[in-house]
Amino acid sequence: MRELFIRDKNELYKKIKFYKTILYRNTKLVTNIDDEECKAIVEALNIKNRRKRIEFIYDYCCNKIDNYYSGKNICGFIGNKCVNQQSPNCTYKNGCCRLCIHQSEFGCKTKNLTCKLFYCSSVTKKHKVITFNDLKILKLFSLRQRLMVRDSFFSTREQIISDLYIGSIIIFGLRIAIREITSLIKLAKMKYIEKNA
Repeated sequence: MRELFIRDKNELYKKIKFYKTILYRNTKLVTNIDDEECKAIVEALNIKNRRKRIEFIYDYCCNKIDNYYSGKNICGFIGNKCVNQQSPNCTYKNGCCRLCIHQSEFGCKTKNLTCKLFYCSSVTKKHKVITFNDLKILKLFSLRQRLMVRDSFFSTREQIISDLYIGSIIIFGLRIAIREITSLIKLAKMKYIEKNA
């Protein structure tokens, strides 16, 4: 396997589409760029198994977001109510997650990159949040895959990884619709049981 040395961050970002192609299948990329995300991009490009590369990129993004927000309460939660739900008239709790079956008293039970990147306008006006554009490693995904990541709310990590691996927008749309209907039914049952307990 031949080696290709990458010295410049701009070169890496400019040629990222080429490095993903079959022309570099038998090439190991090496870099000394002192940038965490550039090193992660090179590491991802060196993973030749497609599913493992998708998993690496997905987990890298989730971990980067978790580390950025660690110890911060940017949604302004007080007593399980976010900043938007703290008015006296609001009966909702658990912020945006109130609509998700994966919520628990300890937080999210799954790693959902889409949910981790969503913040309402109340939060984005007050705080700097990580956006899709801030995660340069997502350029390793195809346009279809990036669209899937943007619209996979309330899904599990495993479901999203499978969607990204399959890569079909039509199948993705059908799977999302089925997940949404299933989630709404399960959520309604959970609320009914909670109400009548």
